[in-house]
Amino acid sequence: MSEISAIWERIEAWHAANDQTENLNPGATAEALAQAEKDMGLTFPPEMRESLLRHDGSVDDSWPTGELLSLERMADERKVWMDLLQDGTFDGNASHNESSEALQPGWWNPAWIPLDADGGGNGAVIDLAPGPQGTVGQVIDMDHEVGPSGPKYVSLAAYLEAMLERLSEAEE
Repeated sequence: MSEISAIWERIEAWHAANDQTENLNPGATAEALAQAEKDMGLTFPPEMRESLLRHDGSVDDSWPTGELLSLERMADERKVWMDLLQDGTFDGNASHNESSEALQPGWWNPAWIPLDADGGGNGAVIDLAPGPQGTVGQVIDMDHEVGPSGPKYVSLAAYLEAMLERLSEAEE
């Protein structure tokens, strides 16, 4: 069993034990994944594809950070950021994170995929174009007021583990 499947089994078990299985969306289809990649002009990392095939996001406000984004919501969130990037809104922030070895400088990167959202313009992002000391697939934090930072998690698997821990802590 893959690491992603093992983590999802534990997340699903938590949801079942807490009568919240309806909060996890069914998996995306392979066709929907391929279309999303084509529309975004990106290739999702294998663990992200596996995760989305299992659960295409969550119901809003049911995830520890607000909402685990579905393919549709990823595209919506990414479009907002891409529109701001393309209209020059972030031009004054081109040197943001300049000293980071893990992130490329700037406020937004076209090779970032929104992962979750808090409803206030902030969320975790999968980084497909890290800095020289970063890793493809690292999860960074995107705050609309202070910009990107991180990496917060080295991988999607580490992110999901942290979310499971937050779910477990919430019930204590």
